[in-house]
Amino acid sequence: MSPLLHLYLDQFLIFVLVLTRVGSLLMTLPVLGTATVPWQVRALLTAAISLILTPLFWGQPIPPPENLLMLGTLLAREAILGLALGLAILILLSGMQLAGQIISQTSGMTLADVANPTFDTSVPLFSQILELLALAIFFLVGGHRQVIDALLRSFTWMPPGNGRLPDGLVDALATVTAQSFEVGIRASAPVMVALLLATLVVALISRTLPQLNAVAVGLNFNSLIVLGMFALCLGSAAWVFQEELDGVIETVSTTFQPLPSEF
Repeated sequence: MSPLLHLYLDQFLIFVLVLTRVGSLLMTLPVLGTATVPWQVRALLTAAISLILTPLFWGQPIPPPENLLMLGTLLAREAILGLALGLAILILLSGMQLAGQIISQTSGMTLADVANPTFDTSVPLFSQILELLALAIFFLVGGHRQVIDALLRSFTWMPPGNGRLPDGLVDALATVTAQSFEVGIRASAPVMVALLLATLVVALISRTLPQLNAVAVGLNFNSLIVLGMFALCLGSAAWVFQEELDGVIETVSTTFQPLPSEF
């Protein structure tokens, strides 16, 4: 094989590895990874970012794969690194969806379901509102730029072809999952407390006036309480999500950083 052809093959392999890591991230990144965005747009964006990054690593030595199994292993490692970043954001978003599920189940307003393109399922209306709020916060505070920055730092610590499965990746995703549950509970806590107080008030009224239909009054009263408290607490839910966003991205990206003994 001529040296020129060997050089072109090495450059093409680097491009494929970069494309795999970038594509796996964009496939799971909120908004861009949903079915609402045409696959042509996602493919064009992935190829454009990969073409920009690939020339930075043309001088990077990569051990040539001897067979398809080794090539598949290299691609799988690159895909896992990209998927980890996007999956962390999706897990945090599911915490906001969980908050909406809790509010809907407690208030008895579970029939108002809408289609959710992010998770390709039907969710309660409160979950959809909280998720859209979280997505707005994600882009307003520059979460997409932080994710891209984490991706670029991963290429600095783990160049194409030299990727490895981080030792603390499973622990990091477990930590993100715990933070997601915490976000869901904190975001729904004010509405839950208001519903509890409303239930106690209706119970006291029903004890005082037994002839009153407590079920009908309670459902109407709970609906008013939920809508009012939900509108008042949207700001606090957004603050809770924003507070956890930076920590989630940093938790996952630091797992890509090599240990001090590896420098």
